[in-house]
Amino acid sequence: MPVIHISTFKMTDQEKAQELLEEVTAAMHRVTGVPLDKISAYLTEVEPSRWTDAGVLGSDPTFQIRSRRKSYDEEKE
Repeated sequence: MPVIHISTFKMTDQEKAQELLEEVTAAMHRVTGVPLDKISAYLTEVEPSRWTDAGVLGSDPTFQIRSRRKSYDEEKE
């Protein structure tokens, strides 16, 4: 039984969250052939202040830029 776990920032649009779960379930079914009633999917919504990319908190105002860094040395340049 596949279990699909998606972690994401808070989603304010319930319809989009439902669509996402339906689409990943459909993809799992299509690719693996597992019956739909055997596929579970769930979202974990994480507050931006509890999520990092490249060690930068999602709540950081410069997140969009700083989270693209490849090393800590890039900030010194």
